[in-house]
Amino acid sequence: MGWVKEIIDPQARRWEELYRNRWQHDKVVRSTHGVNCTGGCSWNVYVKDGIVTWEMQATDYPPLDASLPPYEPRGCQRGIGFSWYIYSPIRVKYPYARGILIDLWR
Repeated sequence: MGWVKEIIDPQARRWEELYRNRWQHDKVVRSTHGVNCTGGCSWNVYVKDGIVTWEMQATDYPPLDASLPPYEPRGCQRGIGFSWYIYSPIRVKYPYARGILIDLWR
């Protein structure tokens, strides 16, 4: 646990660099979570070195009607937790095919 002591040492203040680097990103892209999503909510996805590091709900939807309150932010807990699935080892990366049907598919 010596490395923890080095990071939180108040004299060196190296924890500040860790905190700052956590919120840095290369680019922001618009995305939606298309897998079993019925809402199609828009998300701002923050990418660093080609890896999704953070997601925030987009809040710039046009108003539906002047008499209605704004419907923001859109997004659900399932959507905000989607970025882990991209890098999950259980993610399906290739189509499943039965042995008999694989020749027809190819």
